[in-house]
Amino acid sequence: MTLKKREVKTLTEKITEERDRILKNFSDEDRERYFVKTEDRPDEVDQASTEYERAQMLRFRNRDLFYVKKLQKALEKINSEDYGVCEDCGATIKFERLLARPTAELCIACKDEAEREELGNFIGRQSKSLGKTVTLA
Repeated sequence: MTLKKREVKTLTEKITEERDRILKNFSDEDRERYFVKTEDRPDEVDQASTEYERAQMLRFRNRDLFYVKKLQKALEKINSEDYGVCEDCGATIKFERLLARPTAELCIACKDEAEREELGNFIGRQSKSLGKTVTLA
């Protein structure tokens, strides 16, 4: 069972709107928010607070940029007609799942299995969504 043309159109529009919304937030005038001005930090406590807020903004910005990359990858998959196919088992990912999570690369069964494996391995967990190994100290 593959996705219908209207479903693909709906998902393409959703992905494109989400990508454009995020990219719109990265305007040139927005850059000033990430720089710390000397007048913003008159003492050590204020400086620490400002640095913390700046680090949080950068963290959220980087997370958004990572999500934009995933959205772009989904659009490329749509164009190559590989979208909606589970990367583990090759089954069709249901439209409802893709509507809720347009960047989904695994069907719900494979995602559940991957999460169980991730939770079961405490020493070197591998996050499939982030693509890196997480080690617990």
